[in-house]
Amino acid sequence: MNKIKLSVLEFGVRTNPNPRAVVGEIMDYAATADKLNFHRFWLAEHHEADTSASFTNPEIVITLIASSTRKIRIGAGGALIGYTSPYTLASNYKFLNNLFSNRIDFGLSKGKPNNVNKHDYFRLRDKTHSELFADHLEAITELYENEEENFSEKEIVIPPYTGTPPALWYLSNSYKDIKLALQHKFNYCRSLFHGLDSLDKPQEKEELLKFKEAFHSQHNYYPDVALAICISFTSNEDEIQTYESANKDLPNVLKVIAVTIDSLFDLLISFQTLYGIDEFIILDMERDNKIKKENLQLINQRFEL
Repeated sequence: MNKIKLSVLEFGVRTNPNPRAVVGEIMDYAATADKLNFHRFWLAEHHEADTSASFTNPEIVITLIASSTRKIRIGAGGALIGYTSPYTLASNYKFLNNLFSNRIDFGLSKGKPNNVNKHDYFRLRDKTHSELFADHLEAITELYENEEENFSEKEIVIPPYTGTPPALWYLSNSYKDIKLALQHKFNYCRSLFHGLDSLDKPQEKEELLKFKEAFHSQHNYYPDVALAICISFTSNEDEIQTYESANKDLPNVLKVIAVTIDSLFDLLISFQTLYGIDEFIILDMERDNKIKKENLQLINQRFEL
């Protein structure tokens, strides 16, 4: 059994009433994750009518965090690519990746703003959500994969020219788009906290193994594959339970797993066996930044990161 890698997902919601101060708390949280040997620190893009939300554009906060950390990978988990120019996204993430020593992850999310139909600021009503996502995904990958042709024939530059693109991740709550990931050389992260289906899906292990082998056969290296989970720490030693979050500060109904540090350890070991995955991305529901950092310390010690 391989050693488990643990990463962090950040939604940008805190108890602090000052949303500007929250950015500093997020940077502090990320710096703690870096010191405690977590593998990635991802920021989710959300557009909510909520004054406690501290950012809508993860690229800005990614820049701040990457400049103040040393080794942890930083990225978007994910960017709502259907609602921003593909050229802008491809340019920004490639520039960041070359600025920060090839440690930027670019997660491609199919999500959409909850308020997208309540105003016309996105100005994208001529296409459906699915059409926008598909078009922009193809455009982003084309900009990265055909750099020299785009430069010589279309005079398009994604700076720095011939620089290294970011690691691309396909984000989903299922594995139905694995063929798309294989085609475009995407890493794959599945969320276990979007939707309310069962966590126990042993057939997926075989499906993922086939994907990884096919990926290696086609591209000569293995993709990174991760599971994202949402947790809430509790002192209760009773059996782990899942519940729907009714927290108004969060964007959708989430499947949250109540855990102790020991039950979290047991859970991820069981998931590692069940799904054949060695990396887990953790969204901690705690909103107090001090406690969130203490939780990172608990995880670091229990998993011996």
